[in-house]
Amino acid sequence: MPFFLQLKRNFPGFFILLLLSSQTFLFAETKTISLLENHFDGNQRITKQIEIWEDQTGKLDFDWVRNHSKKLEFQKTNSDYLNYGFSKSGFWIRFRLEKPPENDQLFLLIKAHNIDYVNFYFSDDKENITKKETGHFVPMPEREFPHRHYLVSIPKDSYGKDIYIQIKSEISIQIAIDLLDNKSLHRIDYSEQWFYGLFFGCLGIIIIYNLAIAFFVRDVNYLFYIGYVFFFGLGQMSLLGFSGYFLFPNSVVFMRSGIPLFFSICMLFFVFFASSFLKLKKRLKIAYQFSRILTVAIILNILFAAVGEIYISAIALSWLTAVLSAFIMIVILWGFYRKIKSFYYFGAAFFILMASSVVYSILKITTFETNAFLEEMIFPIASLADITLFSFALADRIQLLRLEKDQAIEQIVQHEKERQISKDILVQALPKTAPYIPSLSLQIFIQPMKQVGGDFYEFHSPNSRELGTLICDVSGHGIPASLVSAMGKVAFSTQKENIFSPKRVLEGMNRVLYGNCTPQYLTSSYVYLNTETNTWRFGRAGHPSSFLQRKTGEILIVHPQGKVIGAFPEIQIEEISFPTNEGDRLLLLTDGVLESFNSMDEMYGEERVLEFLKKNANLPGDLWVKALLSDLESFSGKGLKEWEDDITFILLDLK
Repeated sequence: MPFFLQLKRNFPGFFILLLLSSQTFLFAETKTISLLENHFDGNQRITKQIEIWEDQTGKLDFDWVRNHSKKLEFQKTNSDYLNYGFSKSGFWIRFRLEKPPENDQLFLLIKAHNIDYVNFYFSDDKENITKKETGHFVPMPEREFPHRHYLVSIPKDSYGKDIYIQIKSEISIQIAIDLLDNKSLHRIDYSEQWFYGLFFGCLGIIIIYNLAIAFFVRDVNYLFYIGYVFFFGLGQMSLLGFSGYFLFPNSVVFMRSGIPLFFSICMLFFVFFASSFLKLKKRLKIAYQFSRILTVAIILNILFAAVGEIYISAIALSWLTAVLSAFIMIVILWGFYRKIKSFYYFGAAFFILMASSVVYSILKITTFETNAFLEEMIFPIASLADITLFSFALADRIQLLRLEKDQAIEQIVQHEKERQISKDILVQALPKTAPYIPSLSLQIFIQPMKQVGGDFYEFHSPNSRELGTLICDVSGHGIPASLVSAMGKVAFSTQKENIFSPKRVLEGMNRVLYGNCTPQYLTSSYVYLNTETNTWRFGRAGHPSSFLQRKTGEILIVHPQGKVIGAFPEIQIEEISFPTNEGDRLLLLTDGVLESFNSMDEMYGEERVLEFLKKNANLPGDLWVKALLSDLESFSGKGLKEWEDDITFILLDLK
C-alpha cells in the first residue's frame, strides 16, 4: 500500500496536516499522466506513473468506478513494485497511453503470480469497452496469452483513452506493471525461463540423486528430505506461475491453492526432517513436543488450503513460516552450544533458509516497498543454497552412520569373542565324566545359548553308593556369569564333607559366595542319593522345582523352601527326604526349560513338564532326552540355537 494511503487509513489527523503542506497529490480531477512522452525502448516499467484507488468493499464493478471516477481519490504511486499485503479490498488502476511512434503491437504485463482477478478495460473513440480477463479464476487456455504472469495486448484504438485494471486476490498482492513490445517480451521470457529451468533442473537432480541414496542406505531422513525438496519445488512453481502454465493449466483450484498447499506440505516434511535428523525426541524432548504441535498446526493449514480457504491458509502459512524459523533457530543454537556435530551443516543451511523465509514472510504480511529481485530471485537462490547444504548434512550423516556401523561391527566381534571366552570357561569347568553308581543311569544336557549364561552342574561321589548332584543357574550373562559359575564350583568343592546334607551344602556355599559375587547371585538345587539306605534328600535355593517320578506313574513336585545364594549373609534351607523305589526317575532342570515361550507368548511351564513326564515314562533315558528337546522345539517354533537362555537338565534313572 502506498505510504500516503497508509497514513490516511491509520493517522487521519496527520493526513489533514499533509494536505495543508507543500506536497501536491493528484486525484481524479487532475490530468491523467501520459506515459510515452519520452523515448520508448521496448521495455518500460510504468508502475510509478499509474494512479490507483482502493475499493475496500471489493464489490464495485467497472461501470460504477468509471461513472464515479471524478469523485474517487485515485492516487499516484511512488514505487516500482507495489505491495498491499493480505487484503480483501479490490484495487483499481488507471492510466493513459500515448500512441507509440512505431506501429508495433504493445503488451501490458502484470508482474505477479498469485492474483485471483486481473481484469483489463480498454475504451475506444466511441466509448466501446473491451474487457480482457486473466488471473487464477481464468484457466490458461481461456486467457488471451497463456503466460506465467498476466499478459494482454493493447488494442490499437485504446491509445489516448483511460485504461482501467481491476485487481483482487485472497493471497497477498505484490505487483509491477510493464509495457513491452513483442521483441522485449520474447527476450525477457527466454532469459527468465533459462534461469528457472536451471533452478528446477537442479532441484530435480537433487531429488533423483537422494532417491538413489535413500534406496541404498534405507534412512528415513532421506525420505523426509526428498518430500521437502519435492513439495518445495511444486510450491516454487506455483509461486512463480509455472505450475499454472505447465502442470495445471485447466485447474482453477490448483492455481489458487498451489502456493499455500504445496508450501504447507513442504513445511510438514521439513518439520519431520528436522525432528528426525536432529534426534529431538532423544536429545531435546521439549523441542520434540513443540514440533508435534507445529505438525498439527501445519496439517490444519493444509486442510484449509485443500478446501479452498485460501485467505486463511495463506496468512497462516506466513505466520507458521516465521514461527518455525524461530523455533529451529533456537534448537540449532542449543545444538551449537552442546557442540553436536550434526547441527553444524544443518545450522548453516537453515540460517540461509531462515533469512530468506523471514524476508519473504515480512513482504507478504506487511506493505513494505519491494522489488522484482526480492519477489522472485532471493527465495529460489537462497533455497537452492540451503537445499545443497542439507544434502551435505545428509552426506555427513552417511559418513557418521558408516562409522557407527564399523563401531557396531567391532562391538559384535568383541561380543562374540567374549561369548566364546564365556563358553570356554563354562565348558572347561564342567565335569568331564559322570560318577559311576551301579544302580543309576545319568543323562545330562547343557546348551549355552546366544548370550552365554551361568548354568552349570557338579557331582560328588565318595563311593559307589552315594551321589551328590548340584545344578545351578547364575544371574546375568557373559564373562561375569561364567566367572561366578567357576566360583560356585569352588564353593561346592568346599562342602564335600557335607555331601549327605543338602541344607549344609547350600548354606555353606552361601557363606563362601556372599560378598564375592555382588551384584550377581545364583539359584541352585541339590539332591543326595544313597542306594544303600534307599534315600533321596533334596534342598533348593531359589531354583525351579525338581520332579520325582515313581515307576507307578506318580509324580512328586519337590519344592523345599530356600533363598538364592550370594545375596544374603545367611540363608535357611529346608531339607526334604523321600525313600527310593526301584524305577524312580528324577528330573533336575534350570529355568531355561520352563521359560521357553511360543509365538502366542505362552510359557512351557510346569504343567507341560508334568504332561511330558506322563507321556514318556517308559522311554529309556537317551531317547527321553531327545524327545524332550523335540517337544521344546515344537512348542517354541524355534531351533535350540535360537533360544535366548541356556538349557540345562539332568535325568537320574534308578534301575
